[in-house]
Order: sequence, then structure tokens, then C-alpha cells
Amino acid sequence: MYVYIICKQQNEIVIMEFGATQRFKRILLTGPPGIGKTTVCKKIMQLIDNSNYTCGGFYTEEIRSENRKRIGFDVIPINNINGRVSLARIGSALEGKKPSKICVGNYQVFVDEFELVALPCLESQTDVMIIDEIGKMELFSKRFHDCVDKLFWNYFENKPLFIIATIPENNRIPQRYTKLYEKFYQDGNCKIVDVNVQNRDKLPEILLNIITNSIMID
Repeated sequence: MYVYIICKQQNEIVIMEFGATQRFKRILLTGPPGIGKTTVCKKIMQLIDNSNYTCGGFYTEEIRSENRKRIGFDVIPINNINGRVSLARIGSALEGKKPSKICVGNYQVFVDEFELVALPCLESQTDVMIIDEIGKMELFSKRFHDCVDKLFWNYFENKPLFIIATIPENNRIPQRYTKLYEKFYQDGNCKIVDVNVQNRDKLPEILLNIITNSIMID
């Protein structure tokens, strides 16, 4: 039985077969903001819904004003899209929210709201866990940081069979969390995939194939 490794050569996807002893169960999508990492995750979710596997976790979505200006981000649980909460807002778009002292640039980050949705998602029982994103805003939550660490490297009750997560590019990694990202890059069980214009439309189907083959090997 074989699994498929995604490599990038001249901005094109190359699929290489490796034996079962080299299989992996964690894929980390990276790339510049706006390249389509969340869109890839959403398409994978749709494909998994049509398969024999379950999908859990959360994704992050931009919030824009009527004039299309970005004013913040929401966190949306995959299994309850109506359960979305605010992750961050600019000061002029708080809409009655109590201002937060935690800021990233012009955005105020609402850690309590994020934890209310994200932590139960990560503790749920599912075949495939999607974490979009493991980024600076999300990592202000120590509980989230610890939960990610347990999911990837330690015992975790109801541990998923496969994990797909999104992370920032190397030059955007928050310095205070360098050790966490270094663990991702150094772990032979994690595969880092650069999302770009050339490969983003093909990735969901390829990732589903990887997931299916990896789970079947167990």
C-alpha cells in the first residue's frame, strides 16, 4: 500500500509514491495571505462530507464591510456554521463589543470567544481534523497552543486519524512561537505544502486521496 507525497517543482505539484513505512498523517498548508488556504480547506471539507469519513475542526473567515474593506475575522466550527464567533475586529467595527487589550496590528483579538468555539472543536471525535489557522491571533490562547501540541505530539483522547492545518509563511511566523513552528518543520510525520496559484485548485482532490490512503493503511 502506498501514500502520496506532494512536492513542488517549478511551481507544479509532483506526486511521489512512498512505502507505508514513510506514511504521514499531518499536512500543514502554508502560503501568503489571500492565496487560498482557507478555500482549500473548505473544498476538502466538502469532499470529506461525500466520503465515508467524518470531518471536524474550524476555519477562519474574513469579515468585510459594505464597501468591501476588511474589518475582522470570524471563527466557524465545521459542524455548526451558525456557531461562528468573532476572532478579531478593527476598533471601528466592534459593534458593542467590549474592547480587547490583545491586538495584532489594527485588530483587537477576542481570545475568550475564540476558545469558546475552537477548543471544543479540537476535542471532538472525528476522522479528519481541520485547523485553520495556527496563527498569531489564535496562539494568544495558551489553551489553544497546548491543545495543538497535544494533538500533534502527545496523547490526546479522541485523537483524529488525520490532521490538516494552515500556518503562516516562514517570514510571517511570530517570533515568540518560533519553537512551535520549528517542531512542525522538523517532524518527519508532518508535511508542509506551499499553496500557490498553480496548485490550489488541484490540492483538495489530491489531499483527499492522501487522507484515504493513509487511513486505509491503519
